[in-house]
Amino acid sequence: MRPNFLRLCHHQAWPRGALLATLALGIAARLAQYLGNRSLWLDEAYLALNILNRDFSGLLRPLDHHQVAPPLFLWAVKLAVSLGGDSEMVLRLVPLIGSILALPLFYRLARGVLSPLGAWLATAMLAWSQPLIYYASEVKPYATDALTSVAACALTLPLIERPMANQPPCCRVLLTGVLGALMPWFSYPSVFVLGGLALSMLIPPLLQRRYRWALRLLIPPALWGLSLLVLYGVVLRSGLSDPFLRAFWREFFAPFPPRSLADLYWYLQAWFDFLVFAGGLPFYGLATFAWLAGAITLWRAGRRALALALVLPLPAAATASMLHLYPLYLRVILFAVPPTFLLIACGGEEVHRILSPHSRTLAVIWVALLLLHPFYRSLTVLSTPWTNEEVRPVIQYIREHWQEGDRIYVYHGAAPTFAYYAPRFDLDDPALYQVGRPSNGDFTVLQEDVARLPRGRVWALFAHIYSFNGISEQSFLLSQLDGRGTQLDRLETRNAAAFLYVLR
Repeated sequence: MRPNFLRLCHHQAWPRGALLATLALGIAARLAQYLGNRSLWLDEAYLALNILNRDFSGLLRPLDHHQVAPPLFLWAVKLAVSLGGDSEMVLRLVPLIGSILALPLFYRLARGVLSPLGAWLATAMLAWSQPLIYYASEVKPYATDALTSVAACALTLPLIERPMANQPPCCRVLLTGVLGALMPWFSYPSVFVLGGLALSMLIPPLLQRRYRWALRLLIPPALWGLSLLVLYGVVLRSGLSDPFLRAFWREFFAPFPPRSLADLYWYLQAWFDFLVFAGGLPFYGLATFAWLAGAITLWRAGRRALALALVLPLPAAATASMLHLYPLYLRVILFAVPPTFLLIACGGEEVHRILSPHSRTLAVIWVALLLLHPFYRSLTVLSTPWTNEEVRPVIQYIREHWQEGDRIYVYHGAAPTFAYYAPRFDLDDPALYQVGRPSNGDFTVLQEDVARLPRGRVWALFAHIYSFNGISEQSFLLSQLDGRGTQLDRLETRNAAAFLYVLR
């Protein structure tokens, strides 16, 4: 007799109730993080300043401060700002909406390719993933990258999974091509997902010598490629050629060809880091096992095109990384999380199916281990939203304790956030502040900055601190300020601080 738990898994009411609870917690966690309204941090402020200081056409030109973001994402945020103002919550509205929309769309996608239990498991991992919750309230396109990945799979997998006897109608193929062609304009890394989908769509008919069908299915990839060429010529070329970005991302480019065991280990570590820091699955050994089990399960079931479609986005990104075109860094590979979760859920459901006849307890523990940490982290954000660099309360404190004649020394790491917040607190008069210079390891630059400060009351504002040879620039600057005067007051928040000095 089948165990009660299995009967529940196959009863329609169980998936529906579990799904509603899962989505509710995922949405509540995203809203809690969003409503926490943390301060913008350096990268967000840089991109926000571009959006606020340019018109729609200006956002097509190379962005200031070495920023790169897709045009349709920038335009969506610009539209929100034009209608709702320039607050942090308005700036983050597009990522929030995108992250929430991804959840029901992903469940529908998962339900189309997995069993009810597997679809719920995949949706739970996506809904409760700590990185996806956090980046749902970040003025960057990472959350919408994940949404676009889900949309690309939902749009194209029906063509891949369609039986060979049923050729897709031309209107369906054209719609897939047109909608897919828009996706790189909204999410740059969607090209890796679309590339994997294109190969998975074309390989089966080519292997079976169904050339007329392959020719019809070639229409979407052709439109996607044409769109990418236009995008590259109009926008992307300048970003890819930025020497600062190439140097900044250097350590996140995959070593190629690998010349040592350390180089080979780099790839393995990149995979584990992806699962932990992009997927939010700290039990990466279990997740890797489930992922492999999912790929093998689909392959043995004859769903090889689907397995390729879900596997290929990360190798495609790794290939671009080998060519120094795309970094394998945590937040910029969130696009690969949805297809990876589908494979993990497929493997997780298969292992559960194998274990259930022998031990219901082991089967439940297996699923619980995959979801335990994401579930816990999604609960914690409800009471304590995550923060990064809390500059806003520091600047507010300076404003509240301001006296006539005060000046501000703005550490260079705090410059973009100060530029965003200063107008709110009437501190944007250039006569009131001095922006410090980056030392790049030459600390005499910092000494000269302090020497140029005027006598009297000076506030030193710090955020996004850099260190060289183990020496913090903030610590060095404070020692220089201590040598010139007396500290009267201070306020320290998470990764930001202000110190009031009377300088001689």
